Amino acid sequence: MSTDRGVWVKPLDPVRMARAKAAFTTRRVVPERIASLVSGAVRPRSGDLVLARIVQLGHHRHIEQPNGRRAVLHDDDEIIVTYGDRYATDQFESRVPATLGETQLVASGGIASEVLSRSMAVRRATEIEPLGLLGDAKGRPLNIQDFALPPVSPHVPRPRTIAVIGTAMNSGKTTTVHCLVNGLSKAGVAVGATKVTGTGSGNDYWCMLDAGAHLMLDFTDVGLASTYRQPMEVLETKFAELVNHLTASGTALNLVEIADGIYQDETSRLLEANVLRNMVDAVIFAAPDSMGAVAGVSHLQKLGHKVLAVTGLLTRSPLAIREAAKVTGLPVLTREELTEPGTAASLLGIQDVLAAAQADKAETAVEVQAEPAANEVIIGPFTSSPERQPRPKPGFFGFPRPSTSAGSADLW
Repeated sequence: MSTDRGVWVKPLDPVRMARAKAAFTTRRVVPERIASLVSGAVRPRSGDLVLARIVQLGHHRHIEQPNGRRAVLHDDDEIIVTYGDRYATDQFESRVPATLGETQLVASGGIASEVLSRSMAVRRATEIEPLGLLGDAKGRPLNIQDFALPPVSPHVPRPRTIAVIGTAMNSGKTTTVHCLVNGLSKAGVAVGATKVTGTGSGNDYWCMLDAGAHLMLDFTDVGLASTYRQPMEVLETKFAELVNHLTASGTALNLVEIADGIYQDETSRLLEANVLRNMVDAVIFAAPDSMGAVAGVSHLQKLGHKVLAVTGLLTRSPLAIREAAKVTGLPVLTREELTEPGTAASLLGIQDVLAAAQADKAETAVEVQAEPAANEVIIGPFTSSPERQPRPKPGFFGFPRPSTSAGSADLW
């Protein structure tokens, strides 16, 4: 079917859809909603879903799928990604093109975009040919905003909420959140984590879930493939929605990662926005060196933010730790210190939360010990005498083989 505007709408074969490699940014999309391919004189919008063909492989040779698997890409593969702008000082600067002409894959999380500049550290971007926007049964182009979580209004008070901010990309922000989530969750604290800005990617998402996060959300959950060049009112709204979702889920602590550096445009404006002042209680700053730490802490304090500590790549050097601590007057914490629950709770001001979580954990352990499951099956030495259990045989790379639900390490 064609229209007077030169737009073509064709039914989309479900088998073709199933064969295409879908990206992480499409993970909330309901496949049954996709019924057509829209092409011709269409101007893509950020977040629009697009079926594209790999023309020539470049920097990105894998695509992160919705389940976390990194699928290998080949020439002529068909992929399902989303349009979006990208800001990455170590990779690409790009924007949503004005047409469905040939463009590039600028992030393995699944972003189609027109490259404006690239870091000399990376190869040219993978070239892709958009075959059409994915539309519904009426030919209306679908956008990931159509599948966003609906806003919620928590019926409980917001728990203490800490933002993690850094000098730039790769300064140690994600590792900071990961360490705090890992240590506190093992101690029984329900830690919620969210990444409120950046480019859609599964790396941080799966990292926080693996660390034990009570709930992990990012901006793709609220309908944004990328936050670069998004209007400020949109960013503030989505920021509040993400924190509200964590709170409504029953978290005892919220950790908010803000991507890129404090000079990135959206980050810079968020630091002065009311939503951050109203929904964040304090900040931890990540930096690669002592000079960056001093400059960043000074900038945040001038804006009125309470900075609790410094961390990040600089903590690999005892000299840098001493320099940063001396000039900022703040604690400078290593990964190991952030992972230690007592240290983290003291830093974040949640000693009462940690004490309550540990008491609950101890009480639960006593209950389980006093009332064993009625249907428990005792099989040989595996349950009657744990110390006599055979040691797991090493698997690949020396890691122990995980036990199966049947309690046998050899079945894996």
